[in-house]
Amino acid sequence: WWNVVELLKLNGIEMHQLEKDSIISVESYNIEDYNTRKQPYEGHYQHYNTKVISQIRDIQFSKGDYLVYTKQDGMRYLLETLEPQAPDSFFNWNFFDTILQQKEGFSPYVWEDMAKEFLKDHPDIQNSFNEKKLTDSAFANNWYAQLDWIHKQSDHYEKAHMQYPVFRINY
Repeated sequence: WWNVVELLKLNGIEMHQLEKDSIISVESYNIEDYNTRKQPYEGHYQHYNTKVISQIRDIQFSKGDYLVYTKQDGMRYLLETLEPQAPDSFFNWNFFDTILQQKEGFSPYVWEDMAKEFLKDHPDIQNSFNEKKLTDSAFANNWYAQLDWIHKQSDHYEKAHMQYPVFRINY
């Protein structure tokens, strides 16, 4: 992602690096859905119709991570490139496609017993699971989709998958 830092610098954006590891309350985006063009444009298969889920979370940042304040001359550039839903965002231009690749999964024969135990230990998730089966017939009839859904609710699910790597500090 150094390309993004270099592009920001080339466009005169002021940035500050954290001097120490810090936990910061931020608005976090997960990519919920997007489309990808079938034909390349300037060497990119651009994404569009990007939808995100946002939530406020406390995130551990490391010494050397960048803070970029929007109150500067390049504010419009920042909004157009760092907000994932913007048409010309770095996400839509494929700069962050590695977040779209799930690297860790599950083996159904191993996860099935673990999933039963997980649901037993998490009644709120068990209730959501039961509700989804009642309201979504395709889901109710697909054992693999059910195991995948449970996996994504668990701590075993890869946290970086679909997690947009740019966060917003709301003041």
